Amino acid sequence: MIVKKIAIGGFLVILVAVAAFYYLSPQNISNTKKIRIIGEAYAPLTALAGMKSQFEQETGIEVEIVEKDHMAVVTELSQELSSRNVTYDLILMPHRLLGRLVENQQVQPLTPFLKKDAQASFKPEQDLFENWWKETGWYKGELYGFPFTNLTMYVAYQKDLINDPEEQKRFQTRFGRDLTVPKNWSEYIEVAEFFNRPEEGLFGTYIQGQQHVALWYEWLNFAYSFGGRILETEAGSSYGDIVVNSPQNLEATRVYMDLVKYSPPETLNYNWDDALASLQQGRVFMGIIWHDQTPFLEDIEQSKMAGKIGYTTIPTNSGAPKSQLEGWSYLIPKESKNPSEAFEFIRWAMSQSVQVAQTLAGGASALKSTYQDENVKSIPYVPVFLESVPVAIPKPTVPESAQITEVMQKGLSEILVGKVTPKDGLDNIAIQLKEILGDKAQMRYLPNKN
Repeated sequence: MIVKKIAIGGFLVILVAVAAFYYLSPQNISNTKKIRIIGEAYAPLTALAGMKSQFEQETGIEVEIVEKDHMAVVTELSQELSSRNVTYDLILMPHRLLGRLVENQQVQPLTPFLKKDAQASFKPEQDLFENWWKETGWYKGELYGFPFTNLTMYVAYQKDLINDPEEQKRFQTRFGRDLTVPKNWSEYIEVAEFFNRPEEGLFGTYIQGQQHVALWYEWLNFAYSFGGRILETEAGSSYGDIVVNSPQNLEATRVYMDLVKYSPPETLNYNWDDALASLQQGRVFMGIIWHDQTPFLEDIEQSKMAGKIGYTTIPTNSGAPKSQLEGWSYLIPKESKNPSEAFEFIRWAMSQSVQVAQTLAGGASALKSTYQDENVKSIPYVPVFLESVPVAIPKPTVPESAQITEVMQKGLSEILVGKVTPKDGLDNIAIQLKEILGDKAQMRYLPNKN
């Protein structure tokens, strides 16, 4: 019996070994790694999805790219990261949320990957616009991300009207100066007033007045242009005095409100989609627009104004031009199952060929060499983007940034609809920011107690 059992046992061992050899042999094992990526569904990510086969062929790493709208991405990732049940290896997130992700230990530093990177030809400190990269990918001196797209805002206007000799004569007669692209807000208001012709179906401008994140973003352009800030800091990852109710911001808010009279009647319900549509239809003479919306403005299938739009930097009343610094960043979650492969994808995505393709699809590359490409140079809004790069202002990326944004958009909406005066509204915002930030920030301008 013992001998028989040993014989049977030996046979089973051999059988298991043979089966293991068969199933684990190279022809029966898939060594293919797969990474999952999620980001906002718009042209640059769609372009990346169209090129991912190149990466897959070069590396043998399979890539799945999930595209969803802005808020769906943020909501899904917030839930996954909080629960530590992360199904993505690489995520694209608005950089303003970086501090919260870092402080909650939901994303991992990338310096170790960069040090191991054998591709010495990629030198991000030299190859990228450093100020944008440091703000969108770094937090408190540590590297966490690389720029998927760097965004700013600028003024789009109907260049055929501003160059029309008859319009120029009428403007000269009315305002006593030449009709030019506005460089400050006084000029902007005059031009908006001049082209505000509701009876002709044309309005001078618009504001994105809906209680929406678009309102906060648009208002920031005015604040920056008057020398204002939310927090007085040199970097988004640091705290500083609360200055949202500064004299500069008060003046900026009053100018912002003045533009309502030259805007479509529904302007207080506008968000960024409505703003784009009004420009595409030629319903407004000019307005502030996001960089990644301009391809839709220049698309002849979507816009009756394609080829008829000029672009200029945001007007300034401080004497120094300023721009908005915004972006979506590549980040690797702490729970990524394939972090090395995810970093390899980042490195590939930062190559010039990929960056050029994404920029031609409507992205905004942080890679300097992208703008040496002749096709990129021919994009009409690229010169304004390049002007904006060196004068960009950081926005808060501290862990409380989402709360700051919510308070700002609600408070600014109350000002716009006349619920409170600009002074009281900004003071109310400052008080709420102090409650959120506690001892981390002090109020520089104490609200009136009357």
